[in-house]
Amino acid sequence: MCGRYTLTRQEGVIEDLQASLGVAAQNEWWKPRFNVAPTQPAPVVTLREGVRTIEMMRWGLVPHWAGSERGKRPPLMINARVESLDAKAVFRDALQRRRCLVPADGFFEWKHLGNGLGNGLGNGLGNGKTAKAQPLYFHPRDRRVFAFAGLWAKARTDAGEQLSFTIVTGPPNRLVSPIHDRMPIVLSPEACAAWLDPGVDGATARALLGIPPDDGWVAEPVSTQVNSAANDEPACIAPITEEPPAQRSLFGSFE
Repeated sequence: MCGRYTLTRQEGVIEDLQASLGVAAQNEWWKPRFNVAPTQPAPVVTLREGVRTIEMMRWGLVPHWAGSERGKRPPLMINARVESLDAKAVFRDALQRRRCLVPADGFFEWKHLGNGLGNGLGNGLGNGKTAKAQPLYFHPRDRRVFAFAGLWAKARTDAGEQLSFTIVTGPPNRLVSPIHDRMPIVLSPEACAAWLDPGVDGATARALLGIPPDDGWVAEPVSTQVNSAANDEPACIAPITEEPPAQRSLFGSFE
């Protein structure tokens, strides 16, 4: 899964993703993000009348029917599994008509210092016991901005219209697989154009969602400050000076 990511640089978002600011996003742009967490607003790129537009949306897809079921809390759909995009109507509809790019320059996963894989949030193994976990920051070595494959939705709630998004995940590449069995799907620049193109149907768009390459990417152990969504500062991505031996041997082949 993908439970935290970063977008620390403005350079590249507008230029490399060839997007302009939407009216609603202008008041919130620009704030560097070192620890984007679910339910928080974040910039996404959609195609509006043929123009790539940056809009602020809530991370965690809110289905269009959410506002009609009063008192019922919608599920927190921060990720959509590529293998089951056809299984839920909300994902099926979004894949066909509401695809978006999620700008980022890195993401986090957690390596449990014991048995088992990380759960993407670094807060235990889900068995009621506390597990020590080392957060790892995955990012391009050159710190370039890239785009996750995303889906978005529009819902009417008591607070008014709400735009929200989810990040599509798939099987991991060689860099991520020792840590987690899922990863966010990173689109190539060529795939970005097709992913946003309304003339591309859902089946063709889904075919763009392969395993991201690991060339040029690194994984760095960082401070546990990132474990708390309240922390959103450069310290969240600062490499720790003392790297555990297990981490050195694990990633030695990728450095």
